[in-house]
Formats: sequence, structure tokens, C-alpha cells
Amino acid sequence: VLTEGHSNSESFKGVLSRLDRNIFEVTYVFLAEQGDTRIADFTKEHAADRRFVWTKTPGDVGNGAWTTKWGNKIASWKMDIIFYFDLTMSTFARRLGMQRLAPVQVNSIGHPITSGHDRSVVQYYISWAAAELKLEESQAHYTEELKLMPSDIVYMYYDRRVLDGEISRMDKMPFGGLTRSDLGVPLKNHFYLCMQKPFKFHPEVDTLFCGIMTKDPDGWLVLHQEQPHHRLLALYREAAVVLDSYPAGGDTTTREVIEMGKPLVTLPARLLGGRWSLGYLSNIGLKEDTKRALIASTPEEYVDLAVQLGTDDTLREAVEADLRECSSNLFHREEAVAAWQEMFLEISPYQRCQEGSENEEVLHEEL
Repeated sequence: VLTEGHSNSESFKGVLSRLDRNIFEVTYVFLAEQGDTRIADFTKEHAADRRFVWTKTPGDVGNGAWTTKWGNKIASWKMDIIFYFDLTMSTFARRLGMQRLAPVQVNSIGHPITSGHDRSVVQYYISWAAAELKLEESQAHYTEELKLMPSDIVYMYYDRRVLDGEISRMDKMPFGGLTRSDLGVPLKNHFYLCMQKPFKFHPEVDTLFCGIMTKDPDGWLVLHQEQPHHRLLALYREAAVVLDSYPAGGDTTTREVIEMGKPLVTLPARLLGGRWSLGYLSNIGLKEDTKRALIASTPEEYVDLAVQLGTDDTLREAVEADLRECSSNLFHREEAVAAWQEMFLEISPYQRCQEGSENEEVLHEEL
């Protein structure tokens, strides 16, 4: 999905817009499945980059006509790599991904599940080691060969979503003056907040949330009702504790909570979609005591950690102070751009070899 402000555009724009254009020629293809054909602004930063916005027309019916037409067009470009950063999120992309249109085809974390396609079609899935189990275990979750970004870096180049003056970058609205009364949350009691979308709520989470309410009868639980972005940020600010959903957890939302300096309790699941929070909290330089206060290893510990933070003001203030101190480490990570460049070169149908001086890098096509 390449619309402005979409979570995948927000995740990938920093890296894709900073790839070295002396090495990479970049073409963006936006498959406008939902009707919005406005492609994200970051795709326009380099004049040499090509951009295509495609959607089905009334003539694209029967016998996979549109899939064939688009597939033939893409194949004619003779790309080295086709990078689907959310292959399984779009039925359009999923059908195109069934075709071998380039020597190397890659799926990635825009939708954190395997394509299910044979490796003869989609060769690689690029993920983040900090948010995966050990490679020998996590490889079993993918039909593609799993390639991992380093575990000791924040693996994307992220921009802040909160501007100076307590203004949302996403809707350009201020939130500093919003009160609990404005937000419709308890005026006095502390509250626990989970703003994940309903599809991330599985039956397992009922036990977690009910356990918190049982152990902390004075606390309130506030669950998702879609909000304008500035109001969402105000809710984070007012919450005592933000709760990660389980087993599908937060990604963009986790980064926002960290940016706001608020404690988020997470229970890492087995699959990638439930391990983003673990990855972020492990890589921004938090104290070990802070990480222990936020990352649970069992459902019972999740409940205990949430209640401890919700009811112990001293503990919560210490955790918030550490999060505020370290939150800047989440953003503008140039090492993420370098790691992605290295990964793309590693999997490309070109091999690198050294010729001449020690620092001279030459690309030779593999035949």
C-alpha cells in the first residue's frame, strides 16, 4: 500500500527514499485496490524514480486479464528485484506475486506473514532478527528463505509522528489542550489503554485484560474506538499503562507510545506480528530494569507487570523517564538504510567483486 500516511508507507519511506541512486534504480508501482489513487509523497523525492498507479478498469475482466496485462508490463521492464513489502495485504499484489516477473522476488514485513508461494516464485522474506525467534525456528514460519536484518539495530529509518508543540504530524492537529473530559475517559481513576484494531483481539487477550481488572479493581480499561490521530496521542498521554494486544501486537502504535514516553506492556508471541514491541524495546537503549518492567514472558507476568505499573507511581515515573530519555534512538537511523542496501545487494542477481583499489566496488551480472 503506497498511500500517504499508511502504516507501510510510514515504515518504508525512510529507507526507500534514501537508497543510493548511484546503485539502485527505483520504480514504484501502487496497486490502487481501495479506490484511493494518491501515491505517497516520498515516492516523488527523486526525479529519476518511476511511479505507476494502476487500478482495474471495466475492461479488465475475465480470465485474469488485468493480472496478465500488468504482469507482462512489469516483466518487460526487466527488473533485477521485485520487492513486495506487503504482498499478502493486497489481493492485487498477491495475484501478481504468483508470477515470476523478475530474477529475484521478495516479500517483507508490511504484512507479517509468508506469501505461501514456492521459492521458485518468491525467493526471500526479509524480516528483523530482533522481532523473530532464532532463525532455525522462525524459518519454519515462511515458505520463502528467511533473510534477517541485524538484531542489534532499529531496522527502519523512522520519522517522528509528534511535532514540537504537541502537534500530530499525521493530521496536523494540536493535542496538548485536550483533557480527560474531552477524551471521554475517567476523570480521576488511572486507566489502562489498548487502541489496537479489533482484528488483533483474539480470545487469549480476554484472560489478560480480565486478570488486570481483577487485580486492580480501581483501574479502568479503555479499548479501541477509532480516533483522529491527535486524539489518539492525547489518550496515550493520559493513560497510566498502554497494553499491547496478543497474539497480534502493535508496530506503528508501539512506536507512537514509545515516542510519547509512556509504558507499554507486551507479551511477545511466537510469530512476527506479535513481536514488534519486543524488538523496539530491546533496541533503543533502555535500562534492563525498564525492559523487565515492560516485557513479559508469560500471561501471568503480563498481568502482574501491567498492574505494578498502573498502581506504583514511583515505578511508572522511573519507566517513563527512561523511555523519554531513549525514545530519540528510535528515529532517523542511518544504519538501517545501510543494512537494507547491503541486503538488497546480497540477494540481487548481481554479484559484487573487488577490482583495483581496496574501496572500489564493481557489480557484475550473474549469468
